[in-house]
Amino acid sequence: MTIAVSDTRPVEELALFNAAFLALLIRRAADEHDRRSGGRALPTLLAYLALPLALHGPTRRALPNNVTAQMGEWVRAHPEAAAGLGERARALRPLISAGLRLGLSNDVFTAETGALRASALPRRPRGMTRSVEVDECIDKAGFLGRWFSEQPDPVTTLALWGLRP
Repeated sequence: MTIAVSDTRPVEELALFNAAFLALLIRRAADEHDRRSGGRALPTLLAYLALPLALHGPTRRALPNNVTAQMGEWVRAHPEAAAGLGERARALRPLISAGLRLGLSNDVFTAETGALRASALPRRPRGMTRSVEVDECIDKAGFLGRWFSEQPDPVTTLALWGLRP
């Protein structure tokens, strides 16, 4: 992997938050949202919320395991989960956008009017393993897709977390 001289982001950030990994997380959120909602695509705006939540270790570990948890009540009961979320979301925005571009250009998911729908992916090659943390991020992205499907609209979902578009 070559890194452009003009890219001033730390090498660790480039490696951890690479576009392919972020596209995989977005795809998982879109797939689970579609399944839970009975066929509604994931609003693109929610990709920018799901990833900062799924990637931040303390928040990821604190999230509930059941989509029937009321999101607004849960966020009020866990203010530490929303603390710093705005800054993390802003910092990840260009990286998430790169993941969206890569995913769209490689048919990882497709775009519908303001929303994303997961495409079928081939199975992971035999012997290709992932770390426990990578699996946790992917699983929580899926959970968030399901949890978001229970909310009335994406702007309300952002507002519950103290964010706005």
